[in-house]
Amino acid sequence: MPRTILGYDVGGTKISAVIGDENGKIIKSLRKPTVRHLGGGRLKEDLINMGWKLLDEVGVKQPDNIGVVFAGLVDREKGMVLSSPNILGLRNFPISDALESEFGVPVDLENDATGATIAERMFGNGRGIDNFVYMTLSTGIGGGAFLNGQLYRGAHGMALEVGHMVVMSNGPVCGCGRRGCLEAIAGGRGIARRVSENITAVKESELFSKVKPSEIDAKKVFEFKRKGDMFSQLIVEETIYYLAVGIVNIINILDPEILIIGGGIANAGNDLFGPLRTAVREEFKSMYRPVKILRGLKNGPDLAPVSVPLFNRLVAEGNPGTK
Repeated sequence: MPRTILGYDVGGTKISAVIGDENGKIIKSLRKPTVRHLGGGRLKEDLINMGWKLLDEVGVKQPDNIGVVFAGLVDREKGMVLSSPNILGLRNFPISDALESEFGVPVDLENDATGATIAERMFGNGRGIDNFVYMTLSTGIGGGAFLNGQLYRGAHGMALEVGHMVVMSNGPVCGCGRRGCLEAIAGGRGIARRVSENITAVKESELFSKVKPSEIDAKKVFEFKRKGDMFSQLIVEETIYYLAVGIVNIINILDPEILIIGGGIANAGNDLFGPLRTAVREEFKSMYRPVKILRGLKNGPDLAPVSVPLFNRLVAEGNPGTK
């Protein structure tokens, strides 16, 4: 019987819980919005309630493993959230201990972008590829990579924070405190901010003028671009240009075979990938190399927390190419 894994994805806009198995099948899922002022106690309560609810619905008394991917800095060895840009009061929060004591099974914690990278290696376009980079374009921008067949973590487990490379000198302030980070310009929150700050263009737009400021997001920008809104077209073009700058920086440094893009913004499909591939080719200049830009797993956010304990088990067993 396949191993049953309870997985959690704690992100900037939502918290999800899933039941999956070792074959990459997602059996059941449950979601709720992220509340910024949630705090550690409430987060623990929500995760536990969501987990038991799912297990009850699928008729499983206890999972074999629990995987957690978190949008923030984590210490996976200690099972601790070091800090969170999305939920207040989570500094040095022992999330793994809280879940392990409740469910009585091992808990594997990982950064969300690293978890998505692992999912691509096990079930997506990264299978059999020794050198690839993964980027998640969502509320923020993160990344991960397999280099020479192994997961690359860096000296402090914080490698591939690609959203925090500066691509615009003296650009908008990022959540990290620097100016002009890729995330501050091309992440979902950055895109929405750029739209909202241009009050004149919003008022003159037939489509945006009818939308509440709180409802402006990257999804609407791409939607309105498809409907012919010129302001949205300009925002999309600017977003794609800076994404191309960042991607070419990454490729020039790491020389991957493929670059995989996932996250909510990837759902824009060819409205994103078509012009982005063209912009990347143009940005290469004389440094061109044939790197494929591919879309990530559509259910990558669900597979990420399921993949982490599976991957760690392979590493513990000494399987090659999984370190």
